[in-house]
Amino acid sequence: MKKITIQICLLLVFAFVVFFGGSALVHHTQEDKFCSVCHEWMDPMVSAYHNDVHGGASKHGFKAKCVDCHLPHDGYVGYIFKKAANGASEVTYMLFNDAKDKAWQENRKNRDKFTYDSGCLSCHKTILDINSSNQNIDDMHALYAKFKDDSTQKMNCVTCHKNVGHKNLGKILYEIKHPPVGDW
Repeated sequence: MKKITIQICLLLVFAFVVFFGGSALVHHTQEDKFCSVCHEWMDPMVSAYHNDVHGGASKHGFKAKCVDCHLPHDGYVGYIFKKAANGASEVTYMLFNDAKDKAWQENRKNRDKFTYDSGCLSCHKTILDINSSNQNIDDMHALYAKFKDDSTQKMNCVTCHKNVGHKNLGKILYEIKHPPVGDW
């Protein structure tokens, strides 16, 4: 009986450490400060993010975390698996490639692969209520609602909101490869 009690206690301690340690790990790896410590190549993205309303440059002081947009929010298990897959992919890429050689500007065309509508909609919950004072906004969001699940004509938030989250990122990435001559 004493052996079973000890085993149960050890199992409970192990579960406690895994659960709360894992939760702490997930929490501490959510923001740009964590990733940019090692990945200098992220500096342009982080700079553009800090200049955007989603990065804190708004009158309301709101600041989204990187994972708010760049991980799915459909469920915790999917979130954790995608976070692990992204981390493994980025570490592998960094070990075998030079990030400065990556076609970052070209990669922005695939923004729907690494920006998730579930993240947008977790903050912008009422966006599909179609009650804006601007009829064009209502029409476009109604069109999004119609095609968001259509496999042939799928629309994502970033289909229209191409530069959301990183103000002037296109210009910043262009100037890395083509530095400006100076002020004329």
